[in-house]
Amino acid sequence: MTSSSAPPRKLAFEAGQYLEWTLGLDRADNRGNRRYFTVASAPTEETVRLGVKFYPRSSAFKRGLMTMKPGSTIHAAQLAGNFTLPARRETKVAFLAGGIGITPFRSMLQYLLDRKERRPIVILYGTEGQQDIAYRDMLDAARQELGIKTIHAVARGGERGQYPGYIDERLIRLVIPDYLERTFYISGPQAMVKALRRKLRAMGIRRSKIKVDYFPGFA
Repeated sequence: MTSSSAPPRKLAFEAGQYLEWTLGLDRADNRGNRRYFTVASAPTEETVRLGVKFYPRSSAFKRGLMTMKPGSTIHAAQLAGNFTLPARRETKVAFLAGGIGITPFRSMLQYLLDRKERRPIVILYGTEGQQDIAYRDMLDAARQELGIKTIHAVARGGERGQYPGYIDERLIRLVIPDYLERTFYISGPQAMVKALRRKLRAMGIRRSKIKVDYFPGFA
């Protein structure tokens, strides 16, 4: 689920950064009433957007989010994070996203779209199924307007042109032949991020060229 609203004053942040969000709950559970969520919107947009995945047995915080209506209040603080675009536009980059881990990349890509700024980026986006693919329109726009291609790795129910299975070494070598020249950004569930980081290190990618962002599944 994605959500957006207009803040009282424009939020100044870098694409890919996160905020601590606090929600007033009548009854909080043991997971509390605070979460860290990456801002899915771009600094160039007027609204503030979040990308959040809901589960059948969601926490009280998630249930509270689902009941929010226009005019409801949520507090955001502690802007932070260095999971941001390289300062040099020429830097070759690979985005590896798993599920809702596409969120920071949505922010970065929308920022580049709004600025009409081309960069040498390739995206590998892994999901369990077709229904888990978020921000399709924006990814299509990035391909058409900026030449930034997204390769979908779909574990179940893959379609023609998609990679059947999860993001793995074979896929990386197949679609990113110049992988040794790229800086890798990995965002998704912690287990996936750790596994891909190990794979990249084994493939010869220097630690300094791997940036990671975790998305805890229980939030």
